[in-house]
Amino acid sequence: MSSDTSWFAKLEESVPAFLQSLKPGTQAGRYLPCRRGATAVGKEMGLGWSCFAAKTLHMLNRWDALELREREQWVEFIQNFQRGDGAFEDPPEMAYLQKPPGFTARMLRLIGRGPWRPVPHSILLAESKQAIATLAERGASPRHVFRDFPATPGTVKSWLEAQNWAHPWGAGGQSAGLVVFIKTQAPAFLPQRDVDELLDVCRDFFASIADSGTGAYFRGPVPAHGELINGAMKVLTALAWLDVQPHYAEALVRTCLAHPPHATGCHLVDAVYVLHQCLPEGGDATVRDYCERVVKLIRVHANDDGGFSFNVRKAQTNYYGVPVSRGLAESDLQGTCLLVWALAMIQRLTFPEHATWRIIKP
Repeated sequence: MSSDTSWFAKLEESVPAFLQSLKPGTQAGRYLPCRRGATAVGKEMGLGWSCFAAKTLHMLNRWDALELREREQWVEFIQNFQRGDGAFEDPPEMAYLQKPPGFTARMLRLIGRGPWRPVPHSILLAESKQAIATLAERGASPRHVFRDFPATPGTVKSWLEAQNWAHPWGAGGQSAGLVVFIKTQAPAFLPQRDVDELLDVCRDFFASIADSGTGAYFRGPVPAHGELINGAMKVLTALAWLDVQPHYAEALVRTCLAHPPHATGCHLVDAVYVLHQCLPEGGDATVRDYCERVVKLIRVHANDDGGFSFNVRKAQTNYYGVPVSRGLAESDLQGTCLLVWALAMIQRLTFPEHATWRIIKP
């Protein structure tokens, strides 16, 4: 892997330079989703891009090198997206999602072919979770306590049971958000013994849906491989906040290694995350070979501008149902963050003695 270690060293310079090229002004924490093809609403949005940039610099050991005042102003920038009720909202993003669909979109929806648009409240939860987790990694907290989540043993269990675990990717993502909220926000308004009880409810639930055959987390028939691994990744992020190891790590590693991941940002990082969480001491030759193949896939996403594109030679066009770029052949902030994260984990799996990048806790 010596050639890869050299490439990793180059990325430590090229990626921060790419991030710098996405700054539209002097406001600490303010970034664009990509340099050339951002849409009007993509340029106006800021919360997600700020979180991605902070995480990327953290992984590359560049966050602590920033001036103290810039770090403080960056944290304040993220905190400013919080509403009085505790939720984090990016106003341009939410305005787009709440805008009535045009005539063509309405007609397409009548025949089941309309563009996907998420429920705005689900995006508030997702953005709140990401902002709270990003602030926590900065040693900071939201200005207001976020309370919009189940907070009794009965309601937590019922909420987890109500998710569609036949599709664990979505169910796992929503459930990971709940765990983050309980872990970081519930202590502000509940006694610690009650918080611990809620966390135990989550631990017991995830244990109940762990499948010994595949090592994954679902109910019903075994989902398709991509859904299986992406869903397992989401549950493993929840388990990391719960301080719980994967329940059937060996089986999950076998399942993950059975097929290569799809060559897009989230699929690549999800597969690597599963291996990273299941193999804390690093991988064997089979795992290293798998990771080397993933590195080759990731390198195809690298661009001359110094970053990575979510898709091969195409910037990410959609963020939670919002068209944020025209999909030009350029790097984007989301793809760069995800693939740097994958590479940071691959370091630890394949050459841990040389691993210097940090791991984020999503």
